[in-house]
Order: sequence, then structure tokens, then C-alpha cells
Amino acid sequence: MAHGTGYIFAFAAGVCLVCSLGLAVTSQALKERQQVNIKRDFQKNVLLALDLPGDGQPPLVGEQIEAMYAERVKLVVIDTTGVVQEGKVKADVESARAAAKGTDNPVALMPVYTRVDDGNVVNYAIEANGVGLWGPISGFIALGSDGYSVTGATFFASKETPGLGYEITQPKFTQQFKKAAGKRIHDGTSPRGIGVKKPGTTAGLCPGDEIAYCVDGVSGATITGDGVDAMVAEAVVAYEPYLTHIRNGGGS
Repeated sequence: MAHGTGYIFAFAAGVCLVCSLGLAVTSQALKERQQVNIKRDFQKNVLLALDLPGDGQPPLVGEQIEAMYAERVKLVVIDTTGVVQEGKVKADVESARAAAKGTDNPVALMPVYTRVDDGNVVNYAIEANGVGLWGPISGFIALGSDGYSVTGATFFASKETPGLGYEITQPKFTQQFKKAAGKRIHDGTSPRGIGVKKPGTTAGLCPGDEIAYCVDGVSGATITGDGVDAMVAEAVVAYEPYLTHIRNGGGS
């Protein structure tokens, strides 16, 4: 049975409408689960930077992530002078970040994620944000209670190329920031970044004590490595007033 052009267009429109409604309903139904997964992924990366649950321990999943984060991580919010802003929460940091977006003004509030063991702060994770080859990259750099030594790191690079720039999120790269690697962000006189060098060349390009301020980059991902280099250096400078307070014996 032949149908006219009007019928065909109406039928196609009806199919599109039904499909659109189905997608909208599915998206709405999954929205809460998506938000939970985003939250847990963020918390997991903070925990990993702070070396939780620790080497040799099984990876945390689902509600285990939220439980350990709530038990072992304390958020401290600071201003640009390194002074702790009591009563401020993550939402305040996000608002300050939004207010500074598109301007040359520094973000007025910054988060510090502290690891608490038996009531004592043992290390600190600071945020770093930058730009890779294809889009934004970010991460957490964990520092020891001395305010000098690097004890861990995790990175986000969702838009970087798998097998290339995306490799900064993988253990082969992040393990270079573990405590045993002996990296530092201050030489005793001034703050220092962590230079990302051509793979396999850190021993030659950063001889002697300079090796404490270098890591091997990822082959074929020079621009992403430069982005990590720049964002870590920028974060170290931004957090320096607070870290100076820590080095001088101040608590969080």
C-alpha cells in the first residue's frame, strides 16, 4: 500500500519524537547515578594522591570510596594569602572559581585535601589545573607534612589521546611522584615545579640534586607534558603562602 509524502514525514517525525522522549527519560533516570560516579571518581583520585588505601591494598569500589574519603580526608579552604577560611566548603571554592573565570584575577579560594591519620594530618593534596593538547588537564599533587616533599599525584586528562597524552593518568607516569621517588617542590630557598622531560632523559637533563625536580614524560605527548609541567609550577606558586605556613609549624 503506497503512502503519500505527508504520511511518510509524519511517521518519521513520530519515530523521532518517540526516540527523543525515550532518550530524555533514560538520561534523566541515569542522571543521579552519573553524578554519584563523578563524585566517586573525584574522591578516588584524591585518595590515590594521598596514598590511600595504600600499596598492596585492594582497590576501593562504590561506597567504600565515599566511606574512606569521609573518614580520612578533610577539606581545608584557603585564600590567596594562605590563610585558612573557616566554614568554607567546596561549593564556595567552585563559586570563587566561576567568579574568576574569564578574568585575569586569581581564584580567591583554593582547596587543600588533607589526609588524617589518628587525628593527625600527615600529608596534603593541592589542586593543579592546566591545558594539554586537546583540552583541560588537572590533577592533585600530594605533599608531605614537611611542605617540601612530593608523596603522590593523580591526573585527569579526559580529552587527551589514548596511548599518548592520556598516559599521564596511568601508574607508569604517576608513580614518579610517589614518596620513594624523592621529588620536591621547594629547594629550601624558593618554590620549584616538577619538570616533565623527554622520556628516559631525566638522569642526563637533571643531574645530581636536580633529579628531585624532574620526571620522565610520555613518548609522543610533548604538549601534554608541557601542560603538566606548567600547571604543577603554577600550583606550587599559588599554594606557596599556605605551604610556608606548614613549614613554619602551622597546622591546618
